[in-house]
Amino acid sequence: MHDITAIFEDGRTVRFSARPGEVVYQAAYRASVQLAHDCLEGACGECKAWCTAGEFELDDYSDEALSRDERSQGQTLLCKMLPRSSCVVELPYPSGFQAGSAPASIEARLADIERVSSTVVRTRLETAQPLDFLPGQYANLSVPGAGVSRAYSFANPPGRNLLEFFHKLVPEGAMSTYLAQRAAAGDALELTPPSGHFYLRGNGRPLLMIAGGTGLAPFLSMLGQLARRPEAAPPIRLLVGANAAAEFFADEQLAELARALPLEIERIAVSGEGWAGATGHVTGLLRDDMLRDAPDVYLCGPPPMIEACAGWLAARDVDRRRVRAEKFLPSA
Repeated sequence: MHDITAIFEDGRTVRFSARPGEVVYQAAYRASVQLAHDCLEGACGECKAWCTAGEFELDDYSDEALSRDERSQGQTLLCKMLPRSSCVVELPYPSGFQAGSAPASIEARLADIERVSSTVVRTRLETAQPLDFLPGQYANLSVPGAGVSRAYSFANPPGRNLLEFFHKLVPEGAMSTYLAQRAAAGDALELTPPSGHFYLRGNGRPLLMIAGGTGLAPFLSMLGQLARRPEAAPPIRLLVGANAAAEFFADEQLAELARALPLEIERIAVSGEGWAGATGHVTGLLRDDMLRDAPDVYLCGPPPMIEACAGWLAARDVDRRRVRAEKFLPSA
């Protein structure tokens, strides 16, 4: 059996298993997951998708349905795709394609809450069953008593029933007010199934990770996953930016990961007050030598940081296909 993770255009993720000799479309049908299709003969191209992780073979198909160039770029036909390992496929249509597409909620209990910096709170939520996701993905968490939800990236590796999140406290924010004034261990929350296209690709290339503020959270998930097989981890460089030294968090966790992985960490703060390290924005840490081995680049943080880093990379002709970004936007 091979696990298949399918990510819809709107970020919703579904997972199912493929039996030996079973194509992805058949496995999805057996799991009651509806995927776009028509001929089921590899002739129309209606089931075309991108395979972004994993190994597979393609049974006989028409060049009109999938050209040689499309195949070399990682596209596949789900009606002819025979997995040879666990795979991730990205679908070019939203989850609304599925009948009854509203995702089910997952019940959770607030296990503990801790202030970890001047502006950041860490929560741990316990679920009845371990939750699987792709490292870097997020979930929408309900705000008890407020009737709204907010999106947060998982900070823990997948496959656990104790989930970790980092929350930036913002004035009058719905989640911030709850966490600062009312939250208590045992509170019931709900979260949506994991979503998002920002996730770790296991292709073995060096990694350059750039985080601003709580944009560090998904990188903790990615690094935790890599630490499960440290002997297979590529060289990793992590750049972390904050407004002030008091806003840095997860220092001990990062130090432990750096002992387990080929990981180099650099930090920078906008304000030099109480800080002996580099000052300025995180782009001030970027150097041309960091691109020498053509790393995959992951960016996560506020939009100005993402845009500044993307501009720096574009000016050096870094292949956009090797750059992945997640903007942390304030809730309206």
